Amino acid sequence: MTFYEMIEDMSLALNREKLVIFVGAGVSKNSGLPTWGQMVQAFAEEIGYPTKGRLATEEYIRIPQYYYCLDESEGHSSYYSLIKSMLPEDIGPNLLDELIVSLRPKHIVTTNFDTLLDQAAGEYQVIRDDRDLMTGISAHYLLKLHGDIRQPKKLVFKEDDYLHYSHTHRLMETFLKSLLIDHVFLFVGYSLNDYNLKTFVSWIEYIAEEMHVKEEMHRNYFLSSSLHAGKDYLRKYYEGKGLEVIDLYRLPKEVEERAGKVRLSEELGRRAYAVLELLGNDSGRYPDNI
Repeated sequence: MTFYEMIEDMSLALNREKLVIFVGAGVSKNSGLPTWGQMVQAFAEEIGYPTKGRLATEEYIRIPQYYYCLDESEGHSSYYSLIKSMLPEDIGPNLLDELIVSLRPKHIVTTNFDTLLDQAAGEYQVIRDDRDLMTGISAHYLLKLHGDIRQPKKLVFKEDDYLHYSHTHRLMETFLKSLLIDHVFLFVGYSLNDYNLKTFVSWIEYIAEEMHVKEEMHRNYFLSSSLHAGKDYLRKYYEGKGLEVIDLYRLPKEVEERAGKVRLSEELGRRAYAVLELLGNDSGRYPDNI
């Protein structure tokens, strides 16, 4: 698919209230908050775990687990304090958060613990756990799949949290999987090697194969920064699993030019903004005067 064919498909889903936007830590980085990898690196440094500046996929959840096991403070207070110290609550949403909300997708889903999207959420009802989902009455949800920094003991961060997720968040997982059937997913702020992305994509692939609709199933989308370094094998890998990848470093000229005018400090944030902005334009193109 070409870039504008993908934009058209997502815009159509948006207009039909069938678009669900997933928001990762790369979006919050535009407000000065750390990425998931940076948070895990901080835990690794605290326990002297050698990472050589890079993390394997499984280390993202295992290193926090190591810290937790070593933490002998009462109620593992040091573990929770370290997480909270990296995510101050007095930071406001950035332009990318606000744009995502203003597009009015059917639902917004995030694995972030921070409160940036909550502050911008408007009519979206914030769902932090199964109980919230049971009492939900809105047509539009902001699902915080991994919890909220204001409830640190309910966060999904270490290995045990992920392994037990299907039991501790049974309704949220079921609800999310139900959306896979007829909603288009758009992932923003994730790495192609992200553990969470791999989990979501495995759900998509399993349901498509289980229902024998893999060839006919709608496509889902991912804004990536990983392909410009010669990683086209990752594109083919995810395309085979029903995920179309938009390379943020290979955008059409007019989108590149628009990105340069966006008032965000992070280059990837500017590029993602310029792409998402197109979804809100009826023509799927920029007006001449923008």
